[in-house]
Amino acid sequence: MTSRTRRIVPPVVAVLSAALFAAGCAGEPGAAAVVNGETISESELAETTEALAPFLNAEVGPDLMLATMIQAPVLLDVAAEHGVAASVDETETYLDGLSAQAQVEAPESYPAGAIEVARFLIVSGELGQSPDAQAIGAAMNEQMAELDVEISPRYGSWDPELAEGSAIAPAQHDWLLAPAAPPEQG
Repeated sequence: MTSRTRRIVPPVVAVLSAALFAAGCAGEPGAAAVVNGETISESELAETTEALAPFLNAEVGPDLMLATMIQAPVLLDVAAEHGVAASVDETETYLDGLSAQAQVEAPESYPAGAIEVARFLIVSGELGQSPDAQAIGAAMNEQMAELDVEISPRYGSWDPELAEGSAIAPAQHDWLLAPAAPPEQG
C-alpha cells in the first residue's frame, strides 16, 4: 500500500461506515422504522406517500406519513374493539371516489400501506363523531406508549407524547452547525 493510499483509505472507510449506519434503522437495511419487530421499509413508505399524494390537501412529509403508518394499526385495533371499522372494500371505494374528485386516474390496485393509512383516515373521521371518542383516544394513547419503535435517524425519533400531530420528533443532526449570527453593522 502506498503512502497516498494509506492517507485516503481511512477517511473513505469512515465516511462509508457513517453512511451505512445512518441509512438503516437499528441494523435493518432499508427500514424506515421497526415497530414491535415489524419493518416498515423505505420503499413501502415511498409507495404509500406516492399513492396518497394526489388526495392530500397539503404536501405530507415522509416523517408525518411514517408516523401515520406506525399509528394506523393501533387506531384500527382500538376502534374495532369499539365497533368502528372500515373494510378494505370500503376503503378502495373511498380512494376511488377521491380519485374521481381529484380527476386522477385510480390505480388498478392500491399499495397495502395506502389502504391502511386511508382506513386510518376513515376511522378517525368516524371516531370524531363517536360519543366514546375520549375513551377510545385514551386507549389508543395507552397502546401507543407501549409500542417498541425504532425510527431511522433520517426521520427523527419516536415520541408518542408529542402534540404536534406527529409522534416523530424532527431529526436533530449533531454534525450540522447552526448558522452563525450575522455580524452587527454599526
